[in-house]
Amino acid sequence: MSTQAVSLQLETRDTIGKKVKVLRRAGIVPVHLYGRGVESRALQCAERALLQAISRAGGEYGQPMRVTIAGESDEYTAVASEIQWEPRTGGVLHVDFRTV
Repeated sequence: MSTQAVSLQLETRDTIGKKVKVLRRAGIVPVHLYGRGVESRALQCAERALLQAISRAGGEYGQPMRVTIAGESDEYTAVASEIQWEPRTGGVLHVDFRTV
């Protein structure tokens, strides 16, 4: 196992609610970032990059990752606290990241 921190870059998301189906069809997963001292943010990430980062970090509640948001200078340390899977296809529906 690597001692190097896993990095993940997220993008801001304007599409909210049931309209995220369009994002999922395009291979983009809706993500939320929340935690103490951090305003809850609706974000998104490409499914492939997201799954690779979560896998390298050890899965749900694995090691903390360095999370950045495109166009912003802030960096957060967060864990994937909840991953919602689509039962028929096995794809990712949604991921919650909690800052630590």
